[in-house]
Amino acid sequence: MDIVQHLWDKFQRVAAIVLEELERGVDYVSFQERLKEELNELGRRILEAVVEAADEYIRQHREERPGWEVERRQEAKGILSPFGEIRYRRTYYRYKDTGEYAHLVDRLIGHEAHARVDANLKAEVVELATELSYRKSGKEPARRAPGVEVSGTAVMQALRGFNLEKEPPASPGEKLRRKHLFIEADEDHVAAQKEGVHQARLVYIHEGRQRIAKDRWQLKSPYYIAGVYPDGEELWYEVLDYLDSRYDLDYVEHIFVAGDGANWIRKGLEILPKSVFVLDRFHLERYLVAALGQDQEALEQIWQSLKEGDELKVQALLKEKEKQAISPSRKRAIAECRRYIRRNWDGIMAWRLYPEVELKVSAEGHVSHILAARLSSRPRAWSRVGADRMARLLAAKANGVNLRERYLAQKKKELKPLKVEKAALVQQRQKLKEVSREVLDNLPVLRGPVTELRRILKQISRNVSLL
Repeated sequence: MDIVQHLWDKFQRVAAIVLEELERGVDYVSFQERLKEELNELGRRILEAVVEAADEYIRQHREERPGWEVERRQEAKGILSPFGEIRYRRTYYRYKDTGEYAHLVDRLIGHEAHARVDANLKAEVVELATELSYRKSGKEPARRAPGVEVSGTAVMQALRGFNLEKEPPASPGEKLRRKHLFIEADEDHVAAQKEGVHQARLVYIHEGRQRIAKDRWQLKSPYYIAGVYPDGEELWYEVLDYLDSRYDLDYVEHIFVAGDGANWIRKGLEILPKSVFVLDRFHLERYLVAALGQDQEALEQIWQSLKEGDELKVQALLKEKEKQAISPSRKRAIAECRRYIRRNWDGIMAWRLYPEVELKVSAEGHVSHILAARLSSRPRAWSRVGADRMARLLAAKANGVNLRERYLAQKKKELKPLKVEKAALVQQRQKLKEVSREVLDNLPVLRGPVTELRRILKQISRNVSLL
């Protein structure tokens, strides 16, 4: 293992190019591009040298591979990294008891048998995929390192292989005590790859709203949960787990569950203690506009009766309008509106029963901002697994989770520390000291006619040698 000489040769080339480019007066943008290219090359060579050193250590130390026997040596492997493609040679082993074959250094560093993309690059494209299509996410790293382009299929596989753990934010030592908690829920209708749609459901918990500007409000301590849940109970038990981990539920007086009254939302009332349903005014308004159109007088009468909590009057007004309606479609819209109000009257009464609590709902806007922008606003179709995984990642991102760091943290759990020969490391450190004393003085750019720039560069080299 001669890492120092190998790397110093490359570093000397990088340093020489930098100094030569500066001396001839290159423009900043061109200089930046050239530097990026050389540093990526340096990064690739470092990775290759380290992996091959680790492979050598495993091969020389049989105690690190009990039962594994060398089958073949010097087998090539190429894999994309954030610096570009790295190519290294490693040893192929056979486990004598079972006949299993493996490249042990690949296992050590987390490279799967047929992988073409390393974990750091996968983490990068997974994070990009929450904003861009799979194809565009795979192309994005090439902006930094030419040739580092990942296929859309590889991005999809990386995303599906990312099992985001259900990990609510850490609660304080004592659970929080709040009289009122708020939960808002809605769904995004995501086009399926075959037929129909998937329902990507979004639930978020918060402690109320606070004004941050004249016409702007902000949720207090919001926490988002999303996914394609075929069983509503699973979602609401996940909500309950979060509430119980963070809040003193014995102290809570009411948990307000707001939404459009869909069955899956009402399922939460059966599971959450002290829960009260609140109907989202936005959805009610859509039913009323579909039923009454531009009849402002009727709309005002209905809204006034709703505020007064007079269901009989509301139903009577709508029934009268249904009789007057000429078109069958308008009659159907009014009948649907009557049924919707009757089914969700408890949610309408909550507006009157709890006037001290602000019960405004913004679920539609949150679905649009958090889910729809990636899942349904553009013409694309999703598998159920893909829609579910993306919805969960989008919710985690809304919770402030750094997806790249979380992805790598999961991968690191599976890895053991790299090992190389300790004697060789001591030898290499000594060599590093020797090389550092002479490398800058021997740079070609420092030789030649004396100029002001060369004086400065030589002064820098002397200071580095002292360090």
